[in-house]
Amino acid sequence: AQRQTFPASSHLELPGTAPRNAWVEAFLWVRDKTPVDAYFGLDPHFMALPGEDQHGFRAIAERSRLADSIKDSGAVSMFPALAGTWKEQVEALQSWDNFQLVDFQRLHQRFGVDWVVVQRPAPVNLSCPYQNHSLAVCRLQ
Repeated sequence: AQRQTFPASSHLELPGTAPRNAWVEAFLWVRDKTPVDAYFGLDPHFMALPGEDQHGFRAIAERSRLADSIKDSGAVSMFPALAGTWKEQVEALQSWDNFQLVDFQRLHQRFGVDWVVVQRPAPVNLSCPYQNHSLAVCRLQ
């Protein structure tokens, strides 16, 4: 059942072994190659995308990111004072699949997002120092 539920990941993920999941590969690159104070934007539904297999960005990449609509909604239900910030961030990420450079620049200006993880192909005019077969990690300037 586990292999059917998480088909893009190894059955056993052991320390020191190379990941075979494209999302984990990208998150590890983020951890190893970006500043510790980098602030990320990702698809607000990224944890439900095929191949992501429920890997948490914050835990693996050890970086901050804007709120998502899946996992972070649970935190909001426990801490209602966060609801306004969560809603503002999730709404700012609506139509992520259609984002272009100007949309990413808006996230940078409004929230201080300076990096994004996007599915390939990356939108035109983004500087993406990391790419694998599924994802690109791009810097906003």
